[in-house]
This record gives sequence, structure tokens and C-alpha cells, in this order.
Amino acid sequence: MTLKQKFDGIYVDDSFNDIEFDSLIFDCDGVILQSNKIKTNAFIRSLEGEPNDLIDQFITYHKNNGGISRYVKFEYYYRYIKQDRNYKIMAEKAVYHYSKIVVNKLITAKYVTGVIDIIDYFNSNNIPCFVISGGDQNELNEVFLRRKINNNFVEILGSPDTKIQHASTMIKQSKINLPGVLFGDASLDMEIANFLGLDFVFIHGYSEWSNGYSIVTNNNLPVYRNFKEIMPRKKII
Repeated sequence: MTLKQKFDGIYVDDSFNDIEFDSLIFDCDGVILQSNKIKTNAFIRSLEGEPNDLIDQFITYHKNNGGISRYVKFEYYYRYIKQDRNYKIMAEKAVYHYSKIVVNKLITAKYVTGVIDIIDYFNSNNIPCFVISGGDQNELNEVFLRRKINNNFVEILGSPDTKIQHASTMIKQSKINLPGVLFGDASLDMEIANFLGLDFVFIHGYSEWSNGYSIVTNNNLPVYRNFKEIMPRKKII
């Protein structure tokens, strides 16, 4: 069934009309929550006392690798940027500090415009929705529970397992059925969608993927600032 057919009584622009789907996957940061800047600032605060030039290198790496877990990123910093012999221990300490900083801010972060409306619409039409994020899985489930949106999703999945591990497993287990759509804001999201045969929709309004808009549009893939651009405009007859 196509998106146009599913959206009975709702206008959807031409770039999205013919995408068929039976499952929907949402990234979290920058797609459900306006939380990319929150996490970038948390990375900076977690590295207080480290040399500023090394922090700058790390933040560039972080922004260029959206969707990769904090575990991988902090280990990258201490192992490859700082070249600390005790990189595993140092990374574990940084992850702990980062988690303490970020969780309460995620609970109060604003939603990406229109996302709750579109998830409610999908739920009302019995289209299964999933979250697959680079964020910590336990943290994600706590945040979604406290925001009272956990029941909007079949499963809420995150690190330490990677996005590609989760998505591949869910498809193999027939929990995610093709055709499907992945709403993401990072290069990794597009790569995963391509690898697994999912349609990719770029939500760019809060993305930190610096050249994402040009890459996605050059590949003729659908791009929206937020979900309000997908939701009701005029009646489809």
C-alpha cells in the first residue's frame, strides 16, 4: 500500500506519493527530538579539561558520524585523537559523565515539529513504528517512558548494538517488513536504508550532517525540514 493510499484525506507532495511501505523506522535525535545540539554540548562538557584543539577535532568527528554510539565515539577520542594508553578506562568514565548530563535534557527536549501527529496517524492506521537510534537503549526507553510515548512504538532500540545490527536482525525476524521507510538525519541512516532496501527520507531541520541536504537531493531522495511538511494540507480525493 502506498503512502498516498494510507494517507486517506491527507495531502502528500509528489516526491512522497509513490513510496510503498509496511513498516516505519525513526531515528531519535534530530528526527523525533530536537536533541542533536543537546548531545553535542554534552560531549563537550564530558571532555572538560581536555585540550581545546583535541575537543574541536572530536566534535568534527562526532558531527560527521551521526548515529554512531557514544561508546564508539569516546573510545575514538581517547584512542585515536588523544592516543591515551588507558583509552578504554578513560572512555568508560566519559560515557558515565555524558549519561548523567544528557538524560534529563532529553526528557524535556522539544519534539521535531509534526512528529507526534504523524506517529499518531501511523498508529491509528496500524502501521508498525520502530525507533532505531545510536543513543543508549536503556536511556532511550527511560526517556520515552517518562515522555509517555513509549507505547507508540513496537520496539525502541539503541546502543551498544549498532543501528545496522538492530535493523538487520529485525528484518530477518520479520518484525520489520519490507517495503519500509527509514526517517533519518545522518549519513549512516541513508547508508543503512540503502543496504537493507528501505526507502530513506531525510529530515534535515535539526541535522548536523553538514552536506547532507546536497547529497540527498543529488540522489533524488525525499527531503523535509520536519514532519509538518508531510502532514495535512488539502484533501486527496
